[in-house]
Amino acid sequence: MLDIMRRNAQSWIVKVLFAVIVIVFVFWGVGSFTDDQRETLAVVNGEPISIQEFARAYESTAHSMREQNPGLSREDMRSMQLREQVFNQMLNSKLLVQKANELGLSVTREQLQQEITSLPAFFGQDNRFDPQRYEQVLRSHRLTPSQFERDFRHNLLMEKMENYVSLPAKPNEQEVREFFNYVQARAKIDYKLFDADEFQDKVSITQEQIQEYYQENQDRFMEPEKIRIAYLELSPDALALAQSVSREEIEAYFQSYSDEFEQLEEVKARHILIEVEEDAPEMEQEQARERIDQILAELEMGRDFAELAREHSQCPSAAEGGDLGRFGRGQMVEAFEEAAFDLTPGEVSSPVQTRFGWHLIKVEEYVEAASPELEEVQDEIRRKIGREKAADQIGDYADDVLEIVVAGGSLQEAADSLGLKPGETDYFSREQGPEELDLPGEALDRLFNLMEGEVTESPVMLDNGYLYAEKTGVRQARSLDMEEVEEEIVRELTRKKSRKLAEKAAQDKLDRILDGEIDADELELSSSEPFDRQGFIPGLGMNPRLAEQVFVQDEGSWLPGVQSTDAGYVLARVNEHVEPDTEQFEQEKDRWMQSYAQMQRQQLFNSYITMLRSRADINMVRPEVLQE
Repeated sequence: MLDIMRRNAQSWIVKVLFAVIVIVFVFWGVGSFTDDQRETLAVVNGEPISIQEFARAYESTAHSMREQNPGLSREDMRSMQLREQVFNQMLNSKLLVQKANELGLSVTREQLQQEITSLPAFFGQDNRFDPQRYEQVLRSHRLTPSQFERDFRHNLLMEKMENYVSLPAKPNEQEVREFFNYVQARAKIDYKLFDADEFQDKVSITQEQIQEYYQENQDRFMEPEKIRIAYLELSPDALALAQSVSREEIEAYFQSYSDEFEQLEEVKARHILIEVEEDAPEMEQEQARERIDQILAELEMGRDFAELAREHSQCPSAAEGGDLGRFGRGQMVEAFEEAAFDLTPGEVSSPVQTRFGWHLIKVEEYVEAASPELEEVQDEIRRKIGREKAADQIGDYADDVLEIVVAGGSLQEAADSLGLKPGETDYFSREQGPEELDLPGEALDRLFNLMEGEVTESPVMLDNGYLYAEKTGVRQARSLDMEEVEEEIVRELTRKKSRKLAEKAAQDKLDRILDGEIDADELELSSSEPFDRQGFIPGLGMNPRLAEQVFVQDEGSWLPGVQSTDAGYVLARVNEHVEPDTEQFEQEKDRWMQSYAQMQRQQLFNSYITMLRSRADINMVRPEVLQE
């Protein structure tokens, strides 16, 4: 919902351009490290994919993701298997380009120019393509026009291939209607939650149980081998401050790109949404308004806004207490934006209606628009220019360090020769790596295999440069004493026993209801708001397994067994299956037909890629590069 509401065209297009296209960054001066097969990652039908190509594509993707998700950590990207995803994208791209060449498909210079000049992201104040704006946007993403145009041409070629492959996708109305009914189906349940936390006071943990758990889980209570390193990082960021940047260069940059530093007016806000379609029947409109009024009444009685958002909001932001983060003008629908910018920090709006439904908005922070003076941003500009200069010299730096290290020189000597200062990590494990550096699994293996005092003789490849390292300390793996982990064991045993008690209490109640011993009304059941098959159940959170069972049970029937939730266990009865509105389908039929056709095209395209991969000769030369 938030993605739909954020409808600023230029911001959206810029993000898509730099998130989807595999962008090649300028700062890989590879110098003497590119002249043998060791730098080939894979060979696809006789054509190589180099490690440098992969590293650039990975950095591009990681950079774009961090821009859009500032809190994204190295562990997050590792759990997403981002390296493997990027490689698969490159492999698919290589296969599609090969097939396009075989089919005679191409993108002419005229087609490329027409597409680029029609992108609103590059429009000036007259709503026409502005060459200066074009260069400014590319420079802010560390791209040259030739690089962007090469990759955009590639993207257009992929679109041509997708259109070629997906021509047979022509859905009929009946299957689209069935798809609409499936997606739009809603359900409500009556439920009783047995919160595990409420059973903690009935749990007692003995010293014998702690000892037994400790003995049975020795492998969990091991401190792994740890090392520390001194390191010399050769990347644009690390080398930026070592570059000479004149006052004239700073002033010229500020004059040319002053709008990069303008602070736009923004608010930080939360909201609670009760969904209702604009053209929904009057009764549904009234019910939605009554619900939002009831929530407002609870707020006026002192309830916490974030807590009520988690309980009632029908926007995905409910999981974060309705938090929308910061946004500026032009990023939300008009009525929502107007209400939000009229509020002062701490104030809650009266109900606001948009095409999505009824909202309550709470503004937590207001940031005024501002145009900084040069003195306020000169350090940032110096770093920007320094990074650009350093990007052109990384290969030379790497060769200089390599020459000193191979000759037996120390890391400190190499750093001194370049006017740099080595960094030093704390102790880290092979599984987690150092906090200061984002190192792949292959690099960590290399560091752990060094002797203490040994320096890497060839550079470790980073996402955006190179790293030389010296192993400066080792701590051997050891078993943690029980006293060190006793509190953790008590917490874990208490959690498990509390959940067991909650499960037993819930099951006992359900059995007695089914046997007719007690009436369900005695339990003071809660009733959920309508939810869909995705599984976000207001009041219970995400629970796709529970939702799946609700949609296959008859109204009035109890779900078989008690259902596990993050908080504990729940017994539930199907209250109602809310059938989709047939009139809504008729009104939105064209949109649903288009969406379904797009889904079919994507399925055909994915199947085609799978076929190409199955027939391709793919030789992984350096598979360890993909290890996280």
